[in-house]
Amino acid sequence: MTMDNSSRWTALVHKHPVPAIELVGMLGVQILTFWVPAGIFTILDLLAWPSIQRYKIQPARKQPSRELIIRDALLGSLQSQLLSTTLQALQLTVVHAVLARPDLGYRMPATLPSLPEFLTELTLCVLARETMYYYSHRVLHHPLFYARFHRQHHRFHTPVALATLYVHPVEHILTNVLPIAGPARLFDVHVVTLWAFVGVVGIQAALAHCGYRLFEMPGGWKPEVHDLHHELMTVNYGLIGLLDRVHGTRATTKLRKRE
Repeated sequence: MTMDNSSRWTALVHKHPVPAIELVGMLGVQILTFWVPAGIFTILDLLAWPSIQRYKIQPARKQPSRELIIRDALLGSLQSQLLSTTLQALQLTVVHAVLARPDLGYRMPATLPSLPEFLTELTLCVLARETMYYYSHRVLHHPLFYARFHRQHHRFHTPVALATLYVHPVEHILTNVLPIAGPARLFDVHVVTLWAFVGVVGIQAALAHCGYRLFEMPGGWKPEVHDLHHELMTVNYGLIGLLDRVHGTRATTKLRKRE
């Protein structure tokens, strides 16, 4: 973190109310890291140019209709975003206005986190989120819960980026909200680390659901992995593949079978 950035952060904290910084910062990160890339992929989906469609993971006959994308994916994801933002606003109101206990919120000192602190907190949050998401996701695939909650998300057998947040409100809280808020509170991370964590989650979620062949990251992560989960339903429950390998539910598009 440079001195200029540190000075700007210090001035920001001293000039504006903590709740406003946290809420606006969180919403800004979500827009930049999820809604912008999801919007770009959606434009490509709707234009359906042959030169772009050849990069689609699944064939054209399996792609969702424009009506489904706009009516369900867009409106459903906006509802989930509204729920997340409302819950955060309520939490900030209770912590700062009702209880007057800012210490119960996320850490927002007048200094930026050091690089080692930032990387350590971010790594812990990613690993904790993977654990919470994997097991809550597997529970939602149990027959007792699938029809009631998770089936909505799997209406998109062929995923598109905009359908990432097209989920039942209960599922949204269990798999999207708590696996982010829980680790951040458990490890008492700096709010800047929280924003970076949310940004990583947003980008990864948009890419995982985009439906396009893009690239492969270290560890074998690529959009095809989660796309295969939507296609087969019994593999790739996790986000980074760690617990899928532990539990034998890891699969690749290339092999079409469990590793």
